[in-house]
Amino acid sequence: MGFAQESADGYMIACDASDKNEDVVFLGPDFRNLRPQANTASINVTYSNFPNDAKAAFQAAVDVWQSVLISKVPIKITASWESIAANTLATSGAKKVYKNFTNAPIKEVWYPSALAESIAGVNLNGTEADISINVNKNISWSFDTDGTRQAFKYDLMTVILHEIAHGLGFTTSMKLAGTNETQAQWGIEGLPLIYDIFSERSNGQVLTNTAIIGNPSTQLKAAITSQDVFFKISNGPLAKDYPKMYAPTTFRSGGTLSHLDESKYPKGTENSLMSPQIGAAEVNHYPGQVILGILNQIGWGVLNYVGQVITAIEPQDISQQIFVYPNPTPDFLNVIVPEKYHQKKVNMQVFDSRGLLIKEQNTDGQSNIKLDIQNLSFGKYILRIAQNESIQFIKN
Repeated sequence: MGFAQESADGYMIACDASDKNEDVVFLGPDFRNLRPQANTASINVTYSNFPNDAKAAFQAAVDVWQSVLISKVPIKITASWESIAANTLATSGAKKVYKNFTNAPIKEVWYPSALAESIAGVNLNGTEADISINVNKNISWSFDTDGTRQAFKYDLMTVILHEIAHGLGFTTSMKLAGTNETQAQWGIEGLPLIYDIFSERSNGQVLTNTAIIGNPSTQLKAAITSQDVFFKISNGPLAKDYPKMYAPTTFRSGGTLSHLDESKYPKGTENSLMSPQIGAAEVNHYPGQVILGILNQIGWGVLNYVGQVITAIEPQDISQQIFVYPNPTPDFLNVIVPEKYHQKKVNMQVFDSRGLLIKEQNTDGQSNIKLDIQNLSFGKYILRIAQNESIQFIKN
């Protein structure tokens, strides 16, 4: 018996302001040179009551995400400029989550709509937005997009980059439960978000493994307030140094596990965009390797993951690289063929860890190929195109 596609309401995350004037900046690569040379995503925003200068800062954040995400299905965002609780910078999240859709890597697991559509390759929700972002109009905002820090003003571009990440799936479903909130639980209708299943303790205990940690349970609450939760990454340098998640001893709704640990990733450094609070004069205009690695792990195709983040403004030709997603995957691997092989018939080969050729097919001039790996055993493989470009992927 198969699994039918289903949807449910997503989660909204409230992101609070820190009252500190941080005076720090991290700038990433020049996205203006990245986007035209890659098969990256299109993000369409519908604004409500936004002033023009705020729109410009919002769009600058959108342009960054467009430069690193791979998806042939446009991502739809609704953005509202409104009054919110005094200490809240913005709220954001996926409008809907989906499970058991076409090409879903893991069945009976919820995926945020933008990610589900990217993996399925089709629009799943019609004209409905994938991501909703509400910005507090009462905050003292800076609308600069060039890295300028303004004392006692909050950088809108930084905040929107952060909020979009939540909408893309950088969000847990963990919450407190039980009498007097003595327990914690996860899930929507008893099933986890894709983000949830990679959360584990330093001893290897997976938080969604109900054979070890009940759902709900006091044990789960102890785990998520232990300051000892990590996000499992399967490939790349982060596979040896799992990202440490924000898991304070006092549970913070919308904060705990939906952000990175600030002691390990301090403000002003590469991976500080997803810190639990954003301060005034805190500028971060690029998702770092840890954030890209987490998004890649849950299923997003991303550019510039693994390797140094480039901070100089210089052209980068990324159209000649081979990309695959999701990675790891249990059944189908989406392959983006380097531009120089478009409209050409070249050989595509899969080798196992011993170097043995186990699968071969022709690209037939296509730029995007869905490779069936359902019959492969679990493990690491190398995909090679035209005897030149190669990349590792994992069958899980």
